[in-house]
Amino acid sequence: MSAPAVDLDYQELFHHSPSGYLVTLEDGTIAEANDTFARWIGRSRSELLGTSLLALLPVGDRIVYSTHALPQLGIGHSLAELAVDFINADGARLPALLSAARKPAEGSRPALDRIVVFNAHERRLYERELVGALHTAEKAEAARASAEADVQEKQQALREKDRVLQESLAESRRKESLLQTVLDTVEVGVSVVDEDGFVVLTNSRQRFIHRRALPPGLTEANECELLIFGPDRVTPLPPEQRPVRRAVAGQSFSDQLVWFGAGDQQRAFSVTARSVQRQGGFCGSVLAFSDVTGLVNAVAAKEDFVANVSHELRTPLTSIMGYLDLALEDEAEIPAHVASSLRVALRNSEKLLELVSDLLSAAAGPSSIEQRPADLAELLRGAMTSAAPRAEINKVKLIADFPSSMPVVLDPQRIGQVIDNLLSNAVKYSPDGGRVTVSAWASSGSVSFQVSDTGIGMNTAEQSEVFTKFFRSGTSRKAAIPGIGLGLVISKNIVEAHRGTITLRSAAGQGTVFTVRLPAPPAAGA
Repeated sequence: MSAPAVDLDYQELFHHSPSGYLVTLEDGTIAEANDTFARWIGRSRSELLGTSLLALLPVGDRIVYSTHALPQLGIGHSLAELAVDFINADGARLPALLSAARKPAEGSRPALDRIVVFNAHERRLYERELVGALHTAEKAEAARASAEADVQEKQQALREKDRVLQESLAESRRKESLLQTVLDTVEVGVSVVDEDGFVVLTNSRQRFIHRRALPPGLTEANECELLIFGPDRVTPLPPEQRPVRRAVAGQSFSDQLVWFGAGDQQRAFSVTARSVQRQGGFCGSVLAFSDVTGLVNAVAAKEDFVANVSHELRTPLTSIMGYLDLALEDEAEIPAHVASSLRVALRNSEKLLELVSDLLSAAAGPSSIEQRPADLAELLRGAMTSAAPRAEINKVKLIADFPSSMPVVLDPQRIGQVIDNLLSNAVKYSPDGGRVTVSAWASSGSVSFQVSDTGIGMNTAEQSEVFTKFFRSGTSRKAAIPGIGLGLVISKNIVEAHRGTITLRSAAGQGTVFTVRLPAPPAAGA
């Protein structure tokens, strides 16, 4: 006699099963969940799909599942009766037992973990039913004894599993406590976030920093609501530039300067982030927040001091130069040796005034520019004419390689200052008999000029510092070449104010090439 045909709705069976069912990827991402499990933890299926099973577990169980269950599934492809707690939507805990089997990957289909979830009530009911079955078998002594031995063996195995699990959990909690203690003793804020942006670990210093950035009247806020500003202390950082958001996006970075909080409570922090990789993929990031308020204030005070001193020097220097010029107007009536001394004093005063101007320009930061139609070729020729006397003294040959006219729109005074700086450096750092070539060319939407020399050049370490304030190479110091290391800093500020770029190519003993590219449109009527 054949069995009657039954029309089974497997979807209904799956979702209305008395047990919870989950299907997850190897990393714990939930691919499917039945309605029973969703109802137990107070969430909808749509909320569960795509989230991580680990996010539903408390920290201790999350560690156990990551370090015990997932490796066991990877090796033995099965897992029996793992005791865990699930966190309901309302924060309550749901005791449960997990049994799982892994279906290995096939072709393009990934490996899947099929998980059966039993709640604690069902487990106790099962044990009571087992005891009842043992009492029913009392009439058959041999069967009862065999069943009892079997139950005892299973219970012993369960107790052993529980013991191992409890020991593992206790060890994990001990290590977690030790790590937390170590983190809480350092003066650097530390925060660990997962790939979804959830904070996995943080120390007391970081919690203090977080509270400092809270808007007035709030006791808690998310990352986008915190008072975080850029280096200027007043411009709020957009969400995509905030350290935590950058870290969650998988970026690794160092020394991002940000200001937390507002008013007198504002503090500067240097933030560094490093991504954490697992199985070749991004799984989170570690961020360190170092308080650098004192250092930032000290740098600002130093720059203010330099600017103030420079301002105080400029006025008496201008007066001295005026009197020297006035004295030299009647040079014919002055003894020759006195006139010579006055000219030396005037030249040195001019050099000192130029130094003061450089200090003020460096302290002022980004340059303001006034663009107007100009001829780049004329600026280059003027700079070469000014550099010719020094080049003749150094026996350096100046070579021009640019068109007779190059109409552009830029700030001629500022760009002229850049050309003078580059050309002066090229002549100073070239040995007797060297060559300095000045070239320029135009391309679509931009204009470029280049100053190359056959001088002493720079090594790799020196090139990385060349645009740093007051930097001078060891070779230039040994050769007693004059300068204070501000010309290139000022030049870079001017070029960037034009939205241009300045680059260099150099090698020790083989000369240096500086290239400036400006996105300058042609002048009107060109």
